[in-house]
Amino acid sequence: MIKINKGEKPKILHDNSDVWVDDLLGYIHRNEKVPPALGSKYNHPEIKEALKKETNSKCMYCESKVGHVSYEHIEHIRPKAKEKYPELTFDWDNLGLACPKCNMNKSDEFDPFLPLLNPYVDQPSEYLFAAGPYIYGRPGAARGQLTEKLLDLNRVELIEQRLERIEAIRQLMDSYEKEQNLTLKKLILKELLKELGVDKAYSFVTNSMVKIVDLEAA
Repeated sequence: MIKINKGEKPKILHDNSDVWVDDLLGYIHRNEKVPPALGSKYNHPEIKEALKKETNSKCMYCESKVGHVSYEHIEHIRPKAKEKYPELTFDWDNLGLACPKCNMNKSDEFDPFLPLLNPYVDQPSEYLFAAGPYIYGRPGAARGQLTEKLLDLNRVELIEQRLERIEAIRQLMDSYEKEQNLTLKKLILKELLKELGVDKAYSFVTNSMVKIVDLEAA
């Protein structure tokens, strides 16, 4: 998990969110079933595209490139369930992009006294640390530990995918350290920095390896 900057609110939300939420809350207050077409308006393509842009098409929690293996889920940071925060169903600041697994693991869990990490607001590195392909909550950081366990950030498939990325970075680091030609060394460094970019999958764990190589040497 890495820090994410919130992008510009999509026009469709600017134009419609107030009306949508009024209609939604009206159904809830009347104890009537919310029409699916209304309750799912947050899933509009314009909204999803904006979320994909700000997250680089990665799950906001585990950093998987979601579209490569499954459909992206629009995540409600504070659950939209009618007994939780239905008024935030169409709130731009309450929406993110998540992989199906993280979305299902989180479900409607939300404790205002011990909330899950929100990468739009929190700096994840203050609560989590990477040890190879594993991500752990920092000692004494209860929110980090909750996030690790609730989302199951060390599930087998994530560890396997992170290991692949780590190995690719390790090989580039090895090439960089061994290369004597300065021109080639700079080109390898350029490639290495590209692979460590925030747009790449699992950048939290791969960037934990950067200190192994003296990147300033080039």
